[in-house]
Amino acid sequence: MKKLITSWLLGFLLISFNTFSQQSTPPIIAKFLIEGGIEYGGDEILKITFTNGEDQTMRAGQGGYIAIGGQFEFTEVEKLMIRTTIGFKYNTTAADNANIRLTRIPLTLIPYWKINEDFRFGVGITSHQGVKFKGDGFVSDIDFKSSLGPRVEFGYKWVALTYTSINYKTPTEENFSASSVGLSASFAFPNK
Repeated sequence: MKKLITSWLLGFLLISFNTFSQQSTPPIIAKFLIEGGIEYGGDEILKITFTNGEDQTMRAGQGGYIAIGGQFEFTEVEKLMIRTTIGFKYNTTAADNANIRLTRIPLTLIPYWKINEDFRFGVGITSHQGVKFKGDGFVSDIDFKSSLGPRVEFGYKWVALTYTSINYKTPTEENFSASSVGLSASFAFPNK
């Protein structure tokens, strides 16, 4: 009888706690974020002429990227959302005999204002770490330093138009604009 009462009491407490925790809403809702996109723009770093006469220009702001991070929503301010990500941005040439590439690790922090359930507008900051240009023996390798710059996004559901204003500097103090416009897709989990 004592075991039955103890079991019933524990069951009642667990049900009560579960009901209470379902009714209370946490002040911050954190979600896992994955994002990817393509960007174009910036100053010319290198122009390659291929054996067939065609050429390709590599620009400081262009490339494809993938990033992971967090999305934070606030129950007290439903229109506010903050996203922070770390990613990998990559650009290469179409040459068959060389692996000339530009890589960087973008870090972003963007607060958004949710216009409604579908549209959002965000203005934040970004910095690119580990900016490396590899010439694969055809041209010199360069390690760039990145400035801190603004990033603006206007999104509809899971897609967004992006603009980043940022600069890279070579070890010899030469500046390159790595500003870019782009298109991104992002997904936050769980999506409720």
